[in-house]
Amino acid sequence: MFAIDPTLTAVVGTIFGGAGLRLVEHWLSRNKVRVDDAARIRDELRLEVIAQREEIKQLETDVDKWKGEYYNLRDKYIQIQTELTLALQRIKEEAGKVGVDPNDLTKRPEK
Repeated sequence: MFAIDPTLTAVVGTIFGGAGLRLVEHWLSRNKVRVDDAARIRDELRLEVIAQREEIKQLETDVDKWKGEYYNLRDKYIQIQTELTLALQRIKEEAGKVGVDPNDLTKRPEK
């Protein structure tokens, strides 16, 4: 059979061993890059979530402020409407006392 020279075996073993080592190093570094990328993406997403939560809190504060203003304006509107209704009622009563038809007061004049 063939006699294999130990020097040739050592050279071939060194070449394949070095290539195998490089292949394993590449595979491990690729996994590390993937892990690092995943960690970076998680950190970015975490920061985005925190920023969005702060924005939601600010928007909720703004909504509460506008609700308060809306209810204040609604209450003022109801108060003014009530005052105007009472004033109209008093005017009609006074007009009836002086002999003016109260229904003529609420009609719009024709042009």
